[in-house]
Amino acid sequence: MVANLDKVLQIKPDLYEAWYNRSIVLVNLGSLEEAIANLDKALAIKPDLYEAWFNRGIILGCLEQPEEALASYDKALEIRSNKYEAWFNRGITLYDLGCLEDAISSFNKAIQFKCNDYWSWYNLGIVLYDLGHFEEATNSFDKSIKLNPNISKGWYCRGIALGQLKRLQEAIISFDKALEFKPNWYEAWKYRGITLRKLERFQEAIASFKKAIKIKSDDYRDWNNQGYMLLKLRNFEEAIASFDKALELKPDYADAFYNKGCCYALQGDIEPAIYNLQKAINLSPKQYLEVAKNDSDFDSIRENGRFQALIQTENYWEDEEEIDEQEWLKAAASNPVFDFLKHPEEDIYTLADGKPFND
Repeated sequence: MVANLDKVLQIKPDLYEAWYNRSIVLVNLGSLEEAIANLDKALAIKPDLYEAWFNRGIILGCLEQPEEALASYDKALEIRSNKYEAWFNRGITLYDLGCLEDAISSFNKAIQFKCNDYWSWYNLGIVLYDLGHFEEATNSFDKSIKLNPNISKGWYCRGIALGQLKRLQEAIISFDKALEFKPNWYEAWKYRGITLRKLERFQEAIASFKKAIKIKSDDYRDWNNQGYMLLKLRNFEEAIASFDKALELKPDYADAFYNKGCCYALQGDIEPAIYNLQKAINLSPKQYLEVAKNDSDFDSIRENGRFQALIQTENYWEDEEEIDEQEWLKAAASNPVFDFLKHPEEDIYTLADGKPFND
């Protein structure tokens, strides 16, 4: 096909249709840069060729040149301002560039010229959601779904937006609809689980997270969420196993250490409860010192001296500022949390274990 067009162009090099058609063939062959060059040839001969500017925008988008793509769509719309597909693609490009308000204007223009285009309503909803306009976003997803009830992405995003509006029961229905079309959709199972957790429907939430983990097992937050709900159901053994899996994936995950501490405290197992709480506080002192003070999960060990000493250590982490080394040592020496180090069985080191040094 390219050879035939080349023969035509040898005879008539100013035939813009031949240059345009040659660009289409080159796109199908994957030669995008050369296709752009051919479109430029066509536009040099016929600058008001809408199709050439429009396709140029598409190709530049594929080449990850959004600013140039936007300029091409603008040129196309100067020629034909009522073409919804150009407004739609312009909206997508503006979204990619982070120009969200302008993207909304473009999608609204696309809808003005083709009000039954469910993809325009869907993408308008995405932009509105990113701007925090959750009610308007939900309305856009509703429009999209009404036009095409089989749009799984519309159901899923509607569920996410409804979650932000605290309309949790409706969100569950949306996630269920999305999963009818895509039963192995990891994100839908995950956010269904999160929503059920908020509704305190823990058994159903666990089932959702088990589905999510079966599809994608390397997200430490899913293991932690599953563990949290098992904790709520007082299934401590499985809960601790889930937290351990989260920590295997992310060893510095304070939430999992804290939740493990809660599990052990609820069983009255003091040593591992304090150990895991200490780990959580070391990783996130301001958050977990405050939470532990009022968390009823620790009521069974609240009067324990080591627990009391632990939750009174907040003065040693003030405003996350660095403190002098000598000051830190003095604070550590006077902190009752470290009293166990004074026991004779801890006295296992001598000067022979290391050489003196000068700092």
